Amino acid sequence: MYIIIGGGGLIGKGITKKLSELKHDVVVIDIDSEACEDIYAKYGAITIQGNAAEIETLESAGIDRCDVAIGAMSNDPDNLSFSLLAKHFNVSQIVVRMKDPKYEEVYKTAGVNNIARGTQLLIDQIMVNIESPDLRKVISLGDIEICIFDIPENASCIGDTLAGVVSQEGFPRKCTITCIFDDSSNLFIIPRGDHVLNARDRIFLCGLIIDIQEAVRFFE
Repeated sequence: MYIIIGGGGLIGKGITKKLSELKHDVVVIDIDSEACEDIYAKYGAITIQGNAAEIETLESAGIDRCDVAIGAMSNDPDNLSFSLLAKHFNVSQIVVRMKDPKYEEVYKTAGVNNIARGTQLLIDQIMVNIESPDLRKVISLGDIEICIFDIPENASCIGDTLAGVVSQEGFPRKCTITCIFDDSSNLFIIPRGDHVLNARDRIFLCGLIIDIQEAVRFFE
């Protein structure tokens, strides 16, 4: 994917490192030339010195072909401007770092729903949003995550029992389905092996994030 990151501070660097390791095409924009030089030297990502909240800078970064735009600057007004410009250029996925909770509704009004908070937790949450946009993190317990995923309408597992699904090749052995919200009955279910999976069931996946993402790919 072609990803533009607005902000090369602690958060921006952490995301750049992980995305570069995953071989994504990353462009980082920062007002500080030293931050740009450091990112390029450490991770080999393309860097642009400039204001990521200005349209000319984003155009020079290739915003018109961007798949994911990440607002990781140190203040919400800049991240909000960055998000609005990215939306103007029809970027399909926009993720922002939020510092002040008062901005949450403003971001949502602007059409930004991928909002992250904290440092390492924030980096991990942004990475989940990029790699698996349909996956929503609930809580982190050390290395273990609990995430929510809605089974798609066209999933091949629809109509299969839970025991049958988790025994299939491709479903990660270290990921468990701890709870299911049944959309048709509007009830939470502690699943047993004979539970039949339905479209739009909301499942709670527990495990390492890499195993959870593998489970999501299995369902998709």
